[in-house]
Order: sequence, then structure tokens, then C-alpha cells
Amino acid sequence: MNSSAKLIIGLIILIAGLYWYAADIFGLPGFGRLGANAVEDLKTVFFGVFGLFLIFLGLIIAWIEYEDLKWEAREKKSKKK
Repeated sequence: MNSSAKLIIGLIILIAGLYWYAADIFGLPGFGRLGANAVEDLKTVFFGVFGLFLIFLGLIIAWIEYEDLKWEAREKKSKKK
């Protein structure tokens, strides 16, 4: 599949995702979600996952800094030789 086809598919998915919430906010006909409130569902998922996001972000930052400290220690050893 070439890049232009992937771009078009990605844009269609993007528009569908935006419409999913816009239909709920502006009262447009939606995808038939059995009366569920898409914006409230989004808030629930966001607040439920926010702690995990902070944990993983902290781990990634700590890992990057740890690797940076190891790299600096390795450079100091090589300069002494």
C-alpha cells in the first residue's frame, strides 16, 4: 500500500474520531451508541489512565537520565586514559 493511500485512510479515521465526539457535543446524529455520552466516557477513561501516564512518563524520564549519567561516566573514564 502506498503512502497516499495510508494518508487518506488516516484522514478518514481522524475525521471519524472527531465526529464521534462532535456528534455528542453538538447533538448531531451519531454512530448509535445506545444512549451513551461519548464526552463523559472520554473523561472517565482520561482520569482512569492519567495515573498510569504519569508513571510511564516518570519511568521514561528517569531511564533517559540514567543512561545520560552512564554515558557521562564512560566519557570521563575515556578522557582519563
